[in-house]
Amino acid sequence: MNSLKTLLAFTFLFIFSDSCRNTKTPEVIISAKFDNVIYHLARSYITSLPELDLDKFNENEKRIIELGKSLYYEKKLSANKTISCASCHDISKYGVDNMALPSGDLQQIGTRNTITVLNTFLYGEQNWDNKFKTVEEQAIGPIFAKWAMAMPDTIELLNRLDEDKYYRQAFDEAFPSSKSSITINNLKKAIGAFERILLTPSRFDEYLKGNLSVLTPKEKLGVYSFVMNCKSCHSSALVGGGFAIKYPIFGNHFDYSNIQNSDPGKYNVTKNHEDIFVFKVPQLRNIEKTFPYMHDGSVAKLEDAIRICSMAEANCRLNEQDIEYIAAFLKTLTGKIPYYALQDRKTFN
Repeated sequence: MNSLKTLLAFTFLFIFSDSCRNTKTPEVIISAKFDNVIYHLARSYITSLPELDLDKFNENEKRIIELGKSLYYEKKLSANKTISCASCHDISKYGVDNMALPSGDLQQIGTRNTITVLNTFLYGEQNWDNKFKTVEEQAIGPIFAKWAMAMPDTIELLNRLDEDKYYRQAFDEAFPSSKSSITINNLKKAIGAFERILLTPSRFDEYLKGNLSVLTPKEKLGVYSFVMNCKSCHSSALVGGGFAIKYPIFGNHFDYSNIQNSDPGKYNVTKNHEDIFVFKVPQLRNIEKTFPYMHDGSVAKLEDAIRICSMAEANCRLNEQDIEYIAAFLKTLTGKIPYYALQDRKTFN
């Protein structure tokens, strides 16, 4: 772990303004040389999100996406018809529900904090335990999970869709070459196609493309501190999410959250003892908005999450200035909500 203290002494000055007689506000100024260093360091570990052009899709692809959007908001996919994918993964809330643990179709409480669906297709494996390999596989998981949508079986699910005139026509039009269009495989394809357009480019992407003025000096110092301290887990376009790792490496979960660490993580899937307490490294895109944090939603504030992760994963206590700067940088990863994906908005013109 590297503190900014030593480097800052050589690279920027605190200029104090006398806007009030007895109040001095520090202004951070970075030298042009260090500004360039930070930029190239950032580009070495973080890449910009791919650009989305909704006009590039052909008519059949658009039909599949529109079907997937309808299914994403469809409450018939849950046992008692009370919740949909969007209930936990609310697009207007950056793809989460902002609850520590989600509430299911029977008001049952889930076991892990909701992971955002925004940008998620850029992951490899999905979920806190990397159970699913693609967004298509993941899309079907909660529908049959007892803690979530609790659909009893595939027969009930497909019958509900087949009884609906809209879905009979929509599936037939989206999958004209299928002998039977309403299938689990086509349902997964449709929801997955919709989730693959959920991109949230942010101010930081503009920075990565060369617009250095789009970030403040404080945010740039946060970029530097973040890369120096956090890059081993958080890199790539998603600023994380590429693999799973033991949490915590140092100490116990209770030490940081006052919650007993009873969730064995990836071990539930693999039954490999090396995977006990192994969890997916979350992406940090829109992290300002996807609170609370950690696999159990036990941490409410972004700054606390930064503080905890530095101790739990690297055995390092960051100073408060580093934490402040890193938090400032992470907020530049907040992108635009994909309003075209909201239920009451048109996806395509």
